Amino acid sequence: MGKKAIVIYSLCALFVVVLGVSIITAAGGGQKGKKSAENAAKLSADSATVKVIVSELKEMPFQDWGSYSADLRGIEDANLVAPMQGGRVNSIKPIGAHVKAGESLCDIEGEKYGAALEAAKAQVEVAKGDLERDKVNVEKGSLGRAVLDSRNLAYQNARMALATAQRAYEDCQCQAPFDGVLVSRNIEKYQTVSPGAPTVRVSRVDHLEAVIAIPETEAFSYEDGMRTEFRLLQRPDKVYEGRLSSLDRAVDTKSRTVTARINVTNADGYLKPGMVGRASILRHSYKNAIVVPSASLVRLQNGISAMVVENGVAKQRKITVGATTPDSSFISDGLKAGDKLVVTGAFQVSEGTKVSF
Repeated sequence: MGKKAIVIYSLCALFVVVLGVSIITAAGGGQKGKKSAENAAKLSADSATVKVIVSELKEMPFQDWGSYSADLRGIEDANLVAPMQGGRVNSIKPIGAHVKAGESLCDIEGEKYGAALEAAKAQVEVAKGDLERDKVNVEKGSLGRAVLDSRNLAYQNARMALATAQRAYEDCQCQAPFDGVLVSRNIEKYQTVSPGAPTVRVSRVDHLEAVIAIPETEAFSYEDGMRTEFRLLQRPDKVYEGRLSSLDRAVDTKSRTVTARINVTNADGYLKPGMVGRASILRHSYKNAIVVPSASLVRLQNGISAMVVENGVAKQRKITVGATTPDSSFISDGLKAGDKLVVTGAFQVSEGTKVSF
């Protein structure tokens, strides 16, 4: 081998040795760099904080209201019907007419039913006269006791016929059972109506009644006389105050609800029977309560919690919610005045997370 070839071979061997050392050195340096990066990341994670928004809790007044759908009706409300034989409608008062108790709202062949009433009255007088005369004759001994019993039976039957005729006449006149307003009607002039068919509806509208159905699980929270508020769905800004006038003592077996009635004063006359709205009942008033935004609560499988900050660290508190409104929750246990509640960012932290605010 010539000298030139030996030199080239030596240089190649040296290059391979140097390259190997470089690869080994680079590999060792890479491992050290990876460990350094991991240590730095771990140190950064240990010292990292989460930005949250915190509010210091204070005691404040709180009112616990129960809210339910409600239907309005007159505090006195009557649907009148046609007389027992029906008939032709001769006249009818217009809707909206204010009427007094006993006033006629329509005429359904009133002449016929009036004549029947007068005949029934006369029959009672005849039967009464016969009974009185026979009493005298029985006392004198000219008639037996059986005759007197027969006369008494005839008199009682005449009285029953008079009561029936009186009711038929009232129905044919659509007589108002109380002071109120004619709010609707089911008949028209010259129409022939069937016996017992609905005729007109009369309601007292200065005071109305909101009827609600309360789930049986909540009914024990209420009692007669509690403060109430009523709002129409189409006019929620207007509040009609009232009182819980009655609460049924029986539960409906089908719906498992208890019917309650609220007395509503209709001073402006805007409310009408048949309208629908929301009725609220004040269950309890608290002077000093812990109230938090409902959105700040954390709902987990094992219950409801809230996140608070203590010494810059997040702490999880298990709480008890006493009552709620659309936006707020009354906390009956688990939080106190002075606690720093995480109101924004509660879902981003856990027990022991370092936080800043």
